[in-house]
Amino acid sequence: MKKQHLFYFSFLFVLISTNTTTAQEWESIGTIGGIAVSELFPDTVSDKLYIGGRFGSVNGIQTRNITCFDGNQFQKMTDSSTVNACWNLGCLGVSAIARYQGKIVAGTIRSATYEANPQIIGVGAWDGTQWYPLDGGLSMEYNNIVSQYLPAPIYDFFLTGDTLYAAGDIFYVDSIPALGLGAWSGSSWHTFNVPEPNPDEFMFAYCVLKYKGEIYLGGNIRYYINGEAVRALIRYDGVSWQKVGQVLTGLNTHVRSLEVFQNKLYVAGYFTQIDGNPGNSIMSWDGEQWNDLSGGLCNEDATIDNLFVHEDKLYVAGNFDCIGGIEAHDIAVWDGEKWCSIGSSIFTGSVHTIAVWHDTIYVGGGFSAINGAPISRLARFVGDPSTSLCSEPVSAVEPAISVASYLTLYPNPAGDMLTITYSGIDQLLHYEVVDLLGRLQWSCIDCTGPQEVVVSDWSAGSYVVRAVRDHGVITKGFTKQ
Repeated sequence: MKKQHLFYFSFLFVLISTNTTTAQEWESIGTIGGIAVSELFPDTVSDKLYIGGRFGSVNGIQTRNITCFDGNQFQKMTDSSTVNACWNLGCLGVSAIARYQGKIVAGTIRSATYEANPQIIGVGAWDGTQWYPLDGGLSMEYNNIVSQYLPAPIYDFFLTGDTLYAAGDIFYVDSIPALGLGAWSGSSWHTFNVPEPNPDEFMFAYCVLKYKGEIYLGGNIRYYINGEAVRALIRYDGVSWQKVGQVLTGLNTHVRSLEVFQNKLYVAGYFTQIDGNPGNSIMSWDGEQWNDLSGGLCNEDATIDNLFVHEDKLYVAGNFDCIGGIEAHDIAVWDGEKWCSIGSSIFTGSVHTIAVWHDTIYVGGGFSAINGAPISRLARFVGDPSTSLCSEPVSAVEPAISVASYLTLYPNPAGDMLTITYSGIDQLLHYEVVDLLGRLQWSCIDCTGPQEVVVSDWSAGSYVVRAVRDHGVITKGFTKQ
């Protein structure tokens, strides 16, 4: 989960020549002709490492913005006659790759010409030899001149069951107006009524993930939900969008990557303790409270772009020089109790993505050298892990900031009677119970103490209780038997 949001106002195409030079700890695996690598996807089915970014070639092979590596050589996946990852010189390239129903799915992908039929718009599926559209695709705008929808930059995919979620600068999902998020079921796209951003502000959705049955959407987003300012991260309970806890504040706060690790949701990007957040650019959420990770990044202006989980370790990549009080340059690993660096090398430029493939750490980014050696855009770790620095182990279970209010439902599932109990420092205004279509089933204004709701005549199924407070809404679901 992701992602560096890169803007380019002028075209810069740099052909960086590298070879198999080893910079002590790192080794180049290819000559990347372009700006940056922003996505690494290890595919266990094909046993290949898929590589996305903004580039035009690799090892002399013309393949625009996406390729794959089998351990020995790279494969061409796009060309100028059929599919281009993007057309304009300021495009962001491929920043999201996943496997879905036997194919590799990538964004941002589109047909090479407007005359192609059907059009591949924003997202495409690769069967190993050619690209296919996913229906009407994902768009950022409609171009009246050519009468076509233009592809939306896609920054993240998340797959659960048969549903593929996509987050990005999305304004149309299969020509239906939508914001930031779409979901592909295998035959059609779905929208989620993401709220409009605040006036005069943009909506940049960078990452999406499902945690404890709810959809979490992160990015550079500013909302008012139920009259309360909400920044950077929102969650969908199946009925409506809500804020997450009492934090994520600050003028420039944004979330770039989400990952589930050791049963917690890890949130990374740019945010600071100075602004009232539990950690600097990374923290975890267990569904009720936030946890600090030894302070996170040490320097205030640093960021984390990417999180990746492998064998009970959380790998992070970004632009930083210190994490958890130890020196670590742009990459690090967290085991649930302590931070460790990955070697001691210094990258000239940011690391946007990190992954583990064939038990080897790979990194991609905009760097042009490692420890002074000309290794750029893509590299793998060949050093000695025992040379890494580690912080002192700390308890990761003590909360830094607790949610001030709680909602308890009993019994759950319920048969004849449901008891609702609210506790917290915020004043409770009223309760609502709605079904999954948002239809009101029961409400109580100015309630005090536990509420007993007769549900014996209700239809069997799922319902949501909403406790509306001074500072937002708490929701919790229950099942009527």
